[in-house]
Amino acid sequence: MRTPATPEAVPSLPGQRASSARPPAVAKVPPVHWWHAALVAVPTAALFVLGYRRRWICDDGLIYLRPVRQILAGNGPVFNVGERAESSTGTLWQWLLALTTWVTGEDPAFLAVGLGLLLSTAGFAFALLATCRLHRGAGLLLPAGVCVLLAVPPFWSYMTSGLESGLGAFWTGLSWWLLTRTRRGQGGRQTCAAAFVFGLGPLVRPDLAVVTACFLAAQWWVLRPSRRGTAATLASAGAVPLAYEVFRAGYYGILVPLPAIAKEASASDWSRGAGYVQETLGPYWLWPVVPVLAALAVWLVRRTRREQRDRAPGRASLAVLLAPLAAGLLLAGYVVRVGGDYMHARMILPALLLLLLPVLVVPATRVTGVAGALLVVWLCATVSPLRAPFDVRSTPGSFNVRSSDVEGLDDHNPVRTGTWVANWPALPEGRAMLARAERAPGPTLLYFDAARRLHATPMRADSPYRVVIVGRHLGVTGAAAPLDAYVNDAWGLASPIGAHLALERWSWPGHEKFLRNYWVFAEWAAKHPPQRDLLRAGAPRETVEAARAALGCGELAELRESVRAPLTAERFWRNLTGAVERTRFRFARWPAAAQQALCDRPAGGGSGLTR
Repeated sequence: MRTPATPEAVPSLPGQRASSARPPAVAKVPPVHWWHAALVAVPTAALFVLGYRRRWICDDGLIYLRPVRQILAGNGPVFNVGERAESSTGTLWQWLLALTTWVTGEDPAFLAVGLGLLLSTAGFAFALLATCRLHRGAGLLLPAGVCVLLAVPPFWSYMTSGLESGLGAFWTGLSWWLLTRTRRGQGGRQTCAAAFVFGLGPLVRPDLAVVTACFLAAQWWVLRPSRRGTAATLASAGAVPLAYEVFRAGYYGILVPLPAIAKEASASDWSRGAGYVQETLGPYWLWPVVPVLAALAVWLVRRTRREQRDRAPGRASLAVLLAPLAAGLLLAGYVVRVGGDYMHARMILPALLLLLLPVLVVPATRVTGVAGALLVVWLCATVSPLRAPFDVRSTPGSFNVRSSDVEGLDDHNPVRTGTWVANWPALPEGRAMLARAERAPGPTLLYFDAARRLHATPMRADSPYRVVIVGRHLGVTGAAAPLDAYVNDAWGLASPIGAHLALERWSWPGHEKFLRNYWVFAEWAAKHPPQRDLLRAGAPRETVEAARAALGCGELAELRESVRAPLTAERFWRNLTGAVERTRFRFARWPAAAQQALCDRPAGGGSGLTR
């Protein structure tokens, strides 16, 4: 008769009581089969090649580069010197580019492309490795959802693009890998390290906060830590994001990056969002595979529930399996709610990746074998000449930015700032006007007329800038303009005034709030601009005067102070305590209405905020 083994304590989280009972026996995990290694290596290598062939940086990617240059010049994380505006949606991406540019001295555009390719490739590798680990106890594995990554060109395009997409793919893959490693009895340091990574989601991109919440919830459900252990996990996850949020509120005076306000990330347009999803799924023949992948996900959930009910050792937790599915559905729902994005497929790809994570590869059975064969046949059909490549410039609701940029620059792989500055069609006139403004005897405002021709007008004598230029293509304009020039963003992504305009019409996301010339003239032009310039700008003198009055009144005047006044301790505290109201503040786009609301209120009446 075998003598029972002495019970051993289970390693615990900080504050978690050690259990005197032996945990359930854990089955020996089978060694990695060569086929499993191939399931990771081959698709990862293919995705790297596909991403490299479509390497590029877009105008929105260039928007990140001016703050990077300002940081390295000692001006702080701003788009324009002397104005604290956060134009970068991906906080971590901005600082990572600043660090690598400082270390290497290389063109930040080139670094953004290279880092994006390497990070996204590593993210896909982590994701595949994690899913293989999740299902490894089942024996032979078959490719499934990975076929979608290999068939859909936007996945390849946004591996670079200069945006935070590559970092987002890396964070998602790494977080999934850490989550699949979560086991009962896991050490406190491992748990807190994983929670720290999960907590970085909002700094990668604010809407990834839903992924952070789902992954943290799954981790908690698997580990069931004590109150002290839960507090330690939450502290690890929240320390950096909360610290940066305090910095953001005190430094910039608002709670979210400026593009979130310009794009009205809290608004809703479900029909436009549904059209955005259709324009992503339709051209790539994704609709036929949606029911196949959904059936695989349901099969995996039922299989995992059955194994947990039977207490099969070594099997994945149902919470781990459900976490990316729940996060993907929530993120997709948010994208549909806000109306999608003007860039074709960009915003829905993170949600699609999350939904694919548990089914990138699946255990081999008769059911999954049939599904896997269908997916492989579909993959072969989609990459064959049967499907015409989707390279049109635009659709009714979105814009194929890569096709447009490649055509406009006459370069299949634009990866450097110099390529944009030298070849973008609208820039020659702008460079000539900038040179002319630099030679002018006084400060000069450069503005566009209705036909998008650039003109110059004298600027007010007390302007802190020698040149102010209106930027319609913010990224390339910011790249071409000197750091000490002021780039007045027409779409509000880097303009505190433009971002806080009230949303009065729906258009392409991020392009609903156009800062008209009468606001630009009111803020920067001479007190009495020449009538010729007013006519060119489409800005009647009385409208400019009303806008100038509104800029000096109430909450709008305080908003300007919050970003342009010297950053003293008192100013930081006022910014911090007023960040909530300032984030919610909107004002009418028509100067007369804004003046009436902000300047002509009776004493003690209303806040004048338009929400």
